[in-house]
Amino acid sequence: MNSTSTAQSAQGLGSQKELEQRLAVVGPKDTTRGFLFVAALELVKAEGSADALKRCMEAAGNTNFTAFFSYPVATMLKLSYAAARELSGKYNGFDGAMQQLGFRAAPRFLESTTGKMLLSLVGKDPKRLIDSMPSAYKAAWDHGTCSLTWNGPKSGRLTYVNAVPVAYFSGSVLQILSAAQLKNAQAIGRQTSLTEFTVDFSWE
Repeated sequence: MNSTSTAQSAQGLGSQKELEQRLAVVGPKDTTRGFLFVAALELVKAEGSADALKRCMEAAGNTNFTAFFSYPVATMLKLSYAAARELSGKYNGFDGAMQQLGFRAAPRFLESTTGKMLLSLVGKDPKRLIDSMPSAYKAAWDHGTCSLTWNGPKSGRLTYVNAVPVAYFSGSVLQILSAAQLKNAQAIGRQTSLTEFTVDFSWE
């Protein structure tokens, strides 16, 4: 399986300046679901130290998150950056840690009623699962956009507008393909601007 590559300079990747640039483009009406926050904190709890978990909780405003309640994308950015920094040593840098956060968030969604419905489509036609991903995005995010283009029967591109880095979404897409047990699944992300990126996916 492949992971992710970005067009961003490594110099700015994960920096406080980059985080502040992303925070500047989201507003109070931009929200996402609590299960993404829960998954991030669970990963830090499992893979990091108690102090790391404490720092991530502080970054998230010491909020107790409920899976399908909505919370600010700004809080998600602060938490995901804090968590990726804490876990960068274990996952080959900030980008690898951000991808792992997305990879771990997808199962939380797949456990939901909507997620279970999507997975039920796999046995009949994996393409239908991928076709449903823009709708799944809307169920999880009240922020940005997600659109799908097919390049062939087993490959395509998801195009996103979102303030969270591309690595997070390449991890999520990879996990969904893996959950569908698609052979040699790949999800390769490319950041094209601060909030625009693509994830090219394929399987055999």
